[in-house]
Amino acid sequence: MINILSLVLTLTIAVQGPPVTIDDNNTEATTVIRLFELKGAWSDQPDAAPGLDITSLLMGNMGSQRSFPDLLKALESAIADEEIDVIALDLSGGTSFSMPQVADMCTTLIRGRDSGKKFIAWMENGTTSLEAIASSCDTVMLTNTGGIDLASPALMPIHFKNAMDLFGIEASVIRVGDFKGAVEPFMLPQMSDHLRDHYLATLQSMNRFPVKQIAIGRDMTASHVRELQGIRIFTAKQALEEGLVDMLAQHGTLEQTIEGILDGSVEWKRPGKKRRKPFNPIQIFTELFSPAREKKIPENSIAILHLSGEIVDGATATPGSMVSEPSAKVIKALTDNDSVVGVVVRVDSPGGSAIASEIIRLELVKLAAKKPIVYSMGNLAASGGYWITCTGQPIYATEGTITGSIGVFGMKLSFGSALERFGIHFDPVALDESATMMFPHRGWNTAELARLQATVDDVYEDFIQRVSDSRDIEPNRVRGIAGGRVWAGGQALELGLVDAIGGVEDAIAHVKKEAGIEGEVSIVHRPGPADPMDLFNMFGGGGDDAIRALLDVPTLRVLAVAGVDLRPYLARLIRMGSNSPFTVEARMPIDLNPRF
Repeated sequence: MINILSLVLTLTIAVQGPPVTIDDNNTEATTVIRLFELKGAWSDQPDAAPGLDITSLLMGNMGSQRSFPDLLKALESAIADEEIDVIALDLSGGTSFSMPQVADMCTTLIRGRDSGKKFIAWMENGTTSLEAIASSCDTVMLTNTGGIDLASPALMPIHFKNAMDLFGIEASVIRVGDFKGAVEPFMLPQMSDHLRDHYLATLQSMNRFPVKQIAIGRDMTASHVRELQGIRIFTAKQALEEGLVDMLAQHGTLEQTIEGILDGSVEWKRPGKKRRKPFNPIQIFTELFSPAREKKIPENSIAILHLSGEIVDGATATPGSMVSEPSAKVIKALTDNDSVVGVVVRVDSPGGSAIASEIIRLELVKLAAKKPIVYSMGNLAASGGYWITCTGQPIYATEGTITGSIGVFGMKLSFGSALERFGIHFDPVALDESATMMFPHRGWNTAELARLQATVDDVYEDFIQRVSDSRDIEPNRVRGIAGGRVWAGGQALELGLVDAIGGVEDAIAHVKKEAGIEGEVSIVHRPGPADPMDLFNMFGGGGDDAIRALLDVPTLRVLAVAGVDLRPYLARLIRMGSNSPFTVEARMPIDLNPRF
């Protein structure tokens, strides 16, 4: 009996795109397909404690990020499986990847194609990141009700200066580097021209990777891809006409469509589904108050040390932040553990406290003195995030990494004039005027500014020297690329701030070579599962995440979904206004994370 659906699909595909042929000499062979359904966001750190994510639950997030390392491992396993002929990627589930993750995905897919595997990508609503991944496959399918948003990266800083003047709020600022853009929203009504030009050059550098990947995969020139980015929005038919996809298909027909373009019979191979446990309210309280446990590290292991989030001073671990003392403790544990033969330090941070950055860096120096380490930069490794890499060890970055931002600043907001308008009067009593310099009722006077500026200058010179010693670059040359300037990964490589373009797998290979390890090796991730009790400390500690929790109100969430996310700016406003005692910040703007 003729399969009418298959016949119709085959005829349609013959017009819209070429079929994928697995074996020209044996059309009766059974084609085995492994389907990857990719949904949601992806974390660089694997879930060390599968099951109930109590931290996400308490934060109001009913879902949790999935493990990107586990995804790559599963892909590589499928590539190595000789029984599997085709790997299909379902990118229709609202999935999203950071640009460094896109780079790792593309590398894995291309390596798989070189091994003889065939790859098919299925999309509903494509983005630049998803199109780059899909372009690494043999065939790209798009639902006929979908489309592609081929955006180039962009930033949207918000400046508060005029509003601050209106309400009588004053910003007292000390900084080194005209490119330290973290303070400009509080000093200027709009971005300075020199900072705008610098950011524009960085965005252009970041955009080269996805443009190159799409151009190669879709057999286009890079200039044509840029022209398409200028148009940006494509319906399904327009995407097909422009060559961004190979064929269109009806929504919900992924399996039938793929079967229609393959010769012979088809067998779908899926991973075994985990059995769902029945809801048990007792389990919630048991897991909530049970301390998190880390698995023992096997012998001859390489550890991936995740140093993520804004760098803050403190002695208590806070989810989403890189806290100085707990981070140093984790590093020391790896240093002392003889089962760990090497470490990949995965950095994803916009920086933060200069003191906390130095505490962490010094512990990394001790680690590097005992065993080989290499740095792998994620989305951000800037300011304090770059500071902690200054240990003289190799650094890998991706084209999409933002790094550099070598500069420091300090800032305090003063609300005296603002509150006076509401009838609130500050009336401090002190033995010396200097005793009130951190109070919120006034800005810094000339003498105080001079003293604080000297502090920032000293920290900046330390930063310059750290970079100079670590990268073997003359201090004066470091100053020429410092001053708060941010760089994309490709720019950083040209300037000597990093050693190579590559992802986590490249960093692991480097450590294996340095450690003299051949063949398979155990990979462990540290730190392990977050202790649920740290969440209570966070809400009581007043850290950055506590600020964000306070700002996580419905109105702001709705605005964020609409593309106007004020929460990072308001969090920074509150943080800057509450810096007491005074701290020197090696931090880039927390909102400077270009979106594709």
